[in-house]
Amino acid sequence: MSFVVKAAAAMASRINARRTESYGPLSPVNEEDSTNAPNAPPARSHSRGKHPAPVPDERTPLIAPEDPAAPHQGLVLDADDDVSEYESIMLPDMTYAQVIRSFAFVPLGSFLFFVGLVLLIVFAWAPGRDTPHSNAPYPYPPHGRAFLVGAAGWVVAYSCRTPVYAIVTLGGRWASLSSVILAAVCSVAVQEGLRLGVLVLLGVRLHMWHGHLQWTPYPTPQDEAFRDVWWMALGWSTVEAAFSVFQGYEQLALYRDLFDARDQDEETWRNTNANALQFDSRVVHRSNASSGMEDDVKRAAILLPSDVASIMDEDLVQSIQLRDREALELVFGVPLPNIPAFISCLQRIDGQILSMGLTLIVSAAYVSEQRTRLFRGAIMAAVLVLHSILTVIWAETLPRIGIHTASYTSLLVAIGTFFAGLALWGALE
Repeated sequence: MSFVVKAAAAMASRINARRTESYGPLSPVNEEDSTNAPNAPPARSHSRGKHPAPVPDERTPLIAPEDPAAPHQGLVLDADDDVSEYESIMLPDMTYAQVIRSFAFVPLGSFLFFVGLVLLIVFAWAPGRDTPHSNAPYPYPPHGRAFLVGAAGWVVAYSCRTPVYAIVTLGGRWASLSSVILAAVCSVAVQEGLRLGVLVLLGVRLHMWHGHLQWTPYPTPQDEAFRDVWWMALGWSTVEAAFSVFQGYEQLALYRDLFDARDQDEETWRNTNANALQFDSRVVHRSNASSGMEDDVKRAAILLPSDVASIMDEDLVQSIQLRDREALELVFGVPLPNIPAFISCLQRIDGQILSMGLTLIVSAAYVSEQRTRLFRGAIMAAVLVLHSILTVIWAETLPRIGIHTASYTSLLVAIGTFFAGLALWGALE
């Protein structure tokens, strides 16, 4: 779903571009002018979380050259910059460390599901007597080659998403709803083509029964081809789940500053109230405008011009983080920390089940030589349509239908796909 995030990032960058047009370039404060105009409000920088400062134009110097005393003057920044984006985003009532610990349920759930799939293919579908595959070793040994080839296939499929998105959207210049949908469909077509190519590369085929020369092979779970397909799907889905978990941690890190700012602000508010209660029975709130000269001194920080570069670098990093957060919220509809860990784990398991089901369906159509080409083509077309619909739903309708509804619906579709693949292989008989 990286091409979806790229499209959302492009839209978010346009929003930020329009937003920053209302701010002027960062300029120094002239102490002489401020003394001549005592009622003039002090210069304020942009909110460090909610509205990151734009990068100043190179033609606009940070220090006015016509003022010889300017290099010795400080750049006054109001400490009210600590008003961060958490004031406009409803973050969960948890610390960042607690969010990370709860997200650990996602890789744990994915690993346990992977172990269950391994045990299923090793011990289930034992060969019976007088059957075409009665001489197969049982419990079935793992197929490491198929697992690695499947993992490599997903890596190639993922690497193709960015070029496909760039080609369809003309290098990002055509970022619209239709381009995102078209990029999603093209990406699905490439992915399913590579899935079929991996099966061809593995040489998956049904094995003959040497005891009956007239016997026509058909898909059966006791065939070695079924285990090749299963392990190939395991490699594909495992790498996908591992990458998604790693990406989830990276995306949660975008909200770390917001959690830290909120926790620090709450601690400051508690300390302020505790100190105020020692001298006065009244509680002075943080939002009180008449806080006096001491509050003004605490809220102001004088920075030398040599510190401007580091400030601008920090603002640039925060601007990038803000853009990435907005891109994620355009996709999911809610801030990522607000999504329960159970739903995130459900999404990973949903992806594993869907990958297994699609691989079983595609492989059953590929190895069934006795079936007509029309039937095999219809199965491939159904896979493309189903996968494209799911991708478009997650790309465009997720904020409207909600993350919970989409997750449960996708899980039901994935389970149906999985059992359909098992049925085509005769594993439900």
